[in-house]
Amino acid sequence: MRGFVMSFGLACVLTGCPRPVPQDGGPDPSVDANYDPSVGNLFEGPLVLDDPRVESLDPTRLPSGASPCLPPHMGRVTHVTDGDTIRVEGTVPEVFNMNVRMIGVDTPEVGHGGEPSQCFGDDARTFTSQLDGHLVWLTFDAECTDRFGRHLAYVHVGRGTGDLWERQLLARGMGRVLTISPNDSYEATFEQDQASAQRADAGLWGSCF
Repeated sequence: MRGFVMSFGLACVLTGCPRPVPQDGGPDPSVDANYDPSVGNLFEGPLVLDDPRVESLDPTRLPSGASPCLPPHMGRVTHVTDGDTIRVEGTVPEVFNMNVRMIGVDTPEVGHGGEPSQCFGDDARTFTSQLDGHLVWLTFDAECTDRFGRHLAYVHVGRGTGDLWERQLLARGMGRVLTISPNDSYEATFEQDQASAQRADAGLWGSCF
């Protein structure tokens, strides 16, 4: 058993291992008194979005894939296209301007060219629009771009388990799990969040089915 643990640890050092949705190391006095950094935002009620907290994060402790195609990037959300697609501009680790498609979640489409939005599409976009103007950290999985040239990333507003935006969308019923290999590091977690929303008839599960 000891040999297995040592071998597994060495493999992680050499090849990388998915980082679990983590717990924060302790309270941050600079944020809202009702925010517990060991939990992060809850999956119901209002959210706490705090730019100084995002700036102070150690990005190496944020969840990402086992062998991420890019290092973590921090930037400001400048546009929200729909519930799962945003535009982020930043200077860490270099100047960038990315259209970002969130990994692992698919929200209903919003209307374009006179076409109506899908059920709960406008609700999902309104929810993600809370990020507009705020700082976020982006972390990556094995594949960085999709066929439309968008960057594929996990979106973080803190270190707690409720601060991964994909989890907020799924747990509140704003979207459904969409797993496309090789970006599947958190499929099991996302499936659990979706199942919780389904049991509660949250969001689209109570309105669209």
